[in-house]
Amino acid sequence: MSSSTSKKKDDEREKKFLGRLTYKLDYDFDKNALTVSIISAEQLPAMDLGGTSDPYVKLFLMPDKKKKFQTKVQRKSLNPVFNESFVFKLPFNEIASQTLILNVFDFDRFGKHSKIGEISVPLGKIDLTTTIEKNENIESPPENKLGEICLALRYVPNKNKLSVVVMECKNLKKMDVLGLSGM
Repeated sequence: MSSSTSKKKDDEREKKFLGRLTYKLDYDFDKNALTVSIISAEQLPAMDLGGTSDPYVKLFLMPDKKKKFQTKVQRKSLNPVFNESFVFKLPFNEIASQTLILNVFDFDRFGKHSKIGEISVPLGKIDLTTTIEKNENIESPPENKLGEICLALRYVPNKNKLSVVVMECKNLKKMDVLGLSGM
């Protein structure tokens, strides 16, 4: 298989359809407030063994993440209706630097909730002088993998000594000396 064919398959995997989310944005200039309404989702993937999901949406503004909101969980639904609104107090002159993040999760009573996907909305690119309603594809969450490290551990009890040896590193993400992503 050629590298271009392999890359195409990776791109297809990343573009897997994860459903759609309908939301509304309304900025009130008198109150310096952005109201985000989560209306509904449709065609969500089944995350539970029974063929359904228990979806909810977490939303916040980047870069500060100070104020976070969350919808109620809609049990056993692949097409949930939320109809919930949340208000972010935000002066209009700060909007251009903010990005609204809408994370769609599947609630799991006994374990970690599964992230279905997300929508990222750069507010500086949107005309908020009128109410906007959007229905957008939910995107795959960005991968946070930094690579793989294989370690060998050896503990000597009578000396109370632990030796750690790095055996192999692979697929490491490029970093600069400060630990930040490189190009």
